[in-house]
Amino acid sequence: MNLKILLSTLIIALSSYQPAFAGANAFVSKSVRVGDNLISILRQNGFTQGERERVLASDKEFRNVYLTLDTKYLLRKTPTEIELRIFDSQTPNAFQIVKNKTRILARRYDPQYRTTVQRVDGKIHGSMLGSVLAKINSNWVATRFMDAYAFETKTGKKLRAGAPYSFLVEKKYEGVHFIKYGEILQSSLQIGNRTVSKHFVRAQGGGVFLDKEDLLESKYFFAPVDYLRIASHFQPNRRHPITKRLQPHLGVDFETPTGKNIYAPRSGIVVRYGRNHAAGNYVVIKHSQGIESSYNHMSKIDPKIRSGYKVTTGEVIGLVGNTGYSTRPHLHFAVRKNGRMIDPLLMMKAYPAKMEAAAQSRIASF
Repeated sequence: MNLKILLSTLIIALSSYQPAFAGANAFVSKSVRVGDNLISILRQNGFTQGERERVLASDKEFRNVYLTLDTKYLLRKTPTEIELRIFDSQTPNAFQIVKNKTRILARRYDPQYRTTVQRVDGKIHGSMLGSVLAKINSNWVATRFMDAYAFETKTGKKLRAGAPYSFLVEKKYEGVHFIKYGEILQSSLQIGNRTVSKHFVRAQGGGVFLDKEDLLESKYFFAPVDYLRIASHFQPNRRHPITKRLQPHLGVDFETPTGKNIYAPRSGIVVRYGRNHAAGNYVVIKHSQGIESSYNHMSKIDPKIRSGYKVTTGEVIGLVGNTGYSTRPHLHFAVRKNGRMIDPLLMMKAYPAKMEAAAQSRIASF
């Protein structure tokens, strides 16, 4: 290539790069404030009620956008146009909203995140949640760290004051702007006299925290979902999030988006299914040894489910939803043994049946 052609190519490259770079830098990063939701952010930026309704009507997922204080959104404003880029805090969903004199564009888009990894070190003083929040101001990160150790039996009683912990967490950027934290990739926590290290093992549609000990567990159940984000634990004395009354929470809530598969954690026979005001769409399965498992708030029960139907381990029985008495899409998973409600985590592996082979392969490389 001669010098003239080389210079021409360079000029074209620079002329195409600079506007893109300038466009990326035209955005400013904005914090989500207490009480904010998509509607309030649109209102703050000059969208009328009719325009807000048009945005919400363009895609049903706009109504499900979940915003938290540790996730940013981007704003580009000129005299003739406003553009917002909104990022769901707990899913990969991202949305572009553009308003000018001639149109309103509202659609999903695929952000090209730049991901870095941050290391955090600390010691447990008081609660695990508070100890992590003291080091990194993100409820998402703190609760994901707790998720990593949810299956350690009676973890809270074995934790000692001053117990060291550490983890590596993803930080996601769009251009120069920090948007949100991603997954905790690795973690370490001293429990008693033992240091327990966990790795996040990704799988299609999900991922779980595991160590080599988890694969040796001979627990009765596999997990009923493929992404274990625990929104609420088994709590005999819990204050209900809607009624505010003391009301037992006799199961575990796995928070995951609407439409995700729910798997039978062990073979059994369907004894009840249907819909009611509190549970929404639900299924109850009877297993061996006097054990029953139940699944509430489903968006859909699989058409094959009926009373007497024999399910196999790992078979899809329905989809995660937000039906019944529920504030967010999740699966309420409960276990009864010989007529008594028990903590499902005490009987459950940290991964679904479909992930067993992949987990064994991944953990062998640790």
